[in-house]
Amino acid sequence: MRLVFLSHDSNHNGGAQKCLVDLFKGLKCRYSHCEIYVIFPSEGELIDTCMPYIDGYEIISMPWWLLNNDRMVSPRKKISFVFKVIKKAIKIRSYLRLVKPDYGITNTIVLPYLAFACKIMSIKHLWFIHEIPATWNDRRFIFSIETVYKWVNKLSSRIIVPSEFAKAFYAKVVTTSKIVVVNQAVDVICTSERKVHERYTILLVGTFDSNKGQLELLQAVKRIIDAGRDLNCFLVGSDAGYLPACEKFISLNKLENNVVVVPFTDNIQPYYLLSDVLVVCSGFETFGRVAVEAQKCGLPVILSNVGANPERIQDGLNGLLYKKGDIDDLVYKIEILRDECKRNEFVAQIKQSELDQYSIVNFASQFYELLG
Repeated sequence: MRLVFLSHDSNHNGGAQKCLVDLFKGLKCRYSHCEIYVIFPSEGELIDTCMPYIDGYEIISMPWWLLNNDRMVSPRKKISFVFKVIKKAIKIRSYLRLVKPDYGITNTIVLPYLAFACKIMSIKHLWFIHEIPATWNDRRFIFSIETVYKWVNKLSSRIIVPSEFAKAFYAKVVTTSKIVVVNQAVDVICTSERKVHERYTILLVGTFDSNKGQLELLQAVKRIIDAGRDLNCFLVGSDAGYLPACEKFISLNKLENNVVVVPFTDNIQPYYLLSDVLVVCSGFETFGRVAVEAQKCGLPVILSNVGANPERIQDGLNGLLYKKGDIDDLVYKIEILRDECKRNEFVAQIKQSELDQYSIVNFASQFYELLG
C-alpha cells in the first residue's frame, strides 16, 4: 500500500500535525509494508519529526484558501486563486506520477491542492478534517463556505472526522455515508511520578487564540484569589494574537504570583506532573487531545460543555463539565477539585480501556481499514 499525505503546515506545534505524526508511527508499527510519502508546504521541524516513519517527501509551497476576516475578496482574487490551484495541482500531479500512490490523504481542510490532483489522476482521496469552519471568528475562505463543502464532498471518497460531534456537523453539509469517525492517537506516557507541591495548581494547555478561553480562566482565577483562596495556574501555549490581552489582565489584577505563562513546548509532560487539574475552556473542540493526555498522566479534568468535550468525560463521574461562559460555574468546579480525595475519586474512574482506544496502533488500524 502506497500513500501520499498532504500536510497543511511544516511546524509541529499543532494538534493536526501531532495527529499526522501519530498516524505515521502507527502505520509503520502495525503495517510495515505501507509506504508513506508526504507533501509539505515548506521546510520545517515537522519534516525532521516525520523522517523516521516516512519513505519520502516533497516540498511544494501552497497558500491556504483562508483569509483573515477583515480581508476583502474581489472576483479577481478568486480567479487568481483558481489559477493557483491549477498550477499547484499540476505540480503535485508530477509527484504523484513519480510515487504512484493508491491513496491521497489531505490533513485539515485548509489546502485543496492534493484533492484536485487526485481527481485529475483518478486516485482515491481521503480528507482528514479536524476543524469546523463555522466556529471560526477571525478567518474565512476565499470562496463561500458552501462552495468549500461542495468541493470537499466531490473530491473525497471518505471524509474522516475525530468525533461524533464533528460527524453530526458535517452530515448537514456533505454526503453522510462518506463520513467516518476515527479515534485519533494520543501518544503520551507519563514515566515519572506526580510532583509533590504545596499549592493547588491548575493547568490550561492551548494556543492563545480566540477559542481556547484563557481570559475566561483568568477571570475565574481572579475571583478565587479575591475570595482569599490561594491558587497557582499554568497557561501553556504559543501565541496567535491573544497573549498580550492575557498578560495585560494578569498585570492589571496583580496575578503575577498566581499565573505562570509558558511558551509552547514539545515537552508538556512536566506541567501535567506539576499540576492537580487540567482545565479546558475552549469555545469548541472537535476532539480535545489535551484532555486525554492529562487523563493518561493521572489528572482529573474540567471541560467546557461544548463540542466533543461531553464525549470525552461523563460529568461527575470521570471529570467535570462547566457551562461555557459561566465564570461562577467554572469557579465552583475548580473549587470542588481543590479536595485531593475528590480528585483521586475522579482519577480512579478513568478506565484504562477508555484510554487504550487512543493508542497509535488502534488509530492506525481504524485508518487502514478505511483503505480496503
